[in-house]
Amino acid sequence: MGVKAYLELIRPPNSLMSGLGAVLAIVAFLDYNVSWDHLLILLIAFTTGFTLTASSMIINDIVDVEVDKVNKPWKPLPRGEASAKTALITATTLTTLGVLVNTITNNYKLIITTLIYTTTGITYNYLRKHWWSHTLVAFSTTGPIIYGYIASNQPQHKLQLAVTFTLIVFLATLGREILKAIQDYRGDLERGYSTIATKYGLNTALKTMITTGLLATTLAITSTIIINTGILYKTLITITTIIYMQSLIEAYKNNTKPKILEKSRKKTLIAMSIGLIAFWLSGI
Repeated sequence: MGVKAYLELIRPPNSLMSGLGAVLAIVAFLDYNVSWDHLLILLIAFTTGFTLTASSMIINDIVDVEVDKVNKPWKPLPRGEASAKTALITATTLTTLGVLVNTITNNYKLIITTLIYTTTGITYNYLRKHWWSHTLVAFSTTGPIIYGYIASNQPQHKLQLAVTFTLIVFLATLGREILKAIQDYRGDLERGYSTIATKYGLNTALKTMITTGLLATTLAITSTIIINTGILYKTLITITTIIYMQSLIEAYKNNTKPKILEKSRKKTLIAMSIGLIAFWLSGI
């Protein structure tokens, strides 16, 4: 059982994205007017995003080890290259670090925000038998935006952007989570996990996925009109909505083809990554 297996568990791209996302959210909310005085809060933001995302990823794999033996046997725990006990110790250490580092700020709002998102990220993994747990995942992905807004001392002229983009991220992630539920339907059904697909059927899940995606993309396009943002935001958001909806439509049309569903899921991640870049560059 080597280090590589545990690195796989923390999903480095996801964890790095969360850490960097919190940092760049602060930078964007500060209108890019950052100085050495902001170095400490930026380091805390990165540490928070990285460690809490990493710990959540590990706990998810620990809880889902049995269902992953069906759906994703290539993961470190199902293939026996990582120990559940060591993984849990690692997750606990990362969670503790992610929360405690925020006490340095003496900002109670930031500490409370961190605790709320930490609790959500962890408890979701133990609520997989409830179909509405999809919404907890979607909520948890809004963390870097809310954290960044509070860490930047809540600039009022950025409130509309913070609220609107938080809703966009929530809806886009929810659409992707429903796509994953469709993709994991067989394994979830075998292990008794309640998702929108296993509880209400694949047809309902497919329709909900498309509806949620349309809401997300409509709000995203609307944001380019109602919010004072730069040309980069408008351009990248347009690209995001096209890729995102194309991926959901592909999944809808080919919902019985695992390879296409996986391809569509990856495309939604690409689209959402472009959307985040748009947010980070929204003032340019």
